[in-house]
Amino acid sequence: MSFVLQKHQLRVLEAMVAYQAKIAEIEADIRLRAMSNNITAEELRLLGRFEDELSAILYRYQGLNEAFTAVIGDARLAAE
Repeated sequence: MSFVLQKHQLRVLEAMVAYQAKIAEIEADIRLRAMSNNITAEELRLLGRFEDELSAILYRYQGLNEAFTAVIGDARLAAE
């Protein structure tokens, strides 16, 4: 297996985990802010847009991971 590709696939996997955590945090913030008395529609829209942007990036990283997996296999299995 290509060490170079494996290294980059692991970076893609790390980025996916980080984006998933960021999205979960934003979703929690949206729920908390939605229950607040002083929330504005603009604030909710901005948080929603931020979540959408991060979700789009995560989707692209998932596609990259699928491509890496198709070419070199699952780096997580090789790392064990």
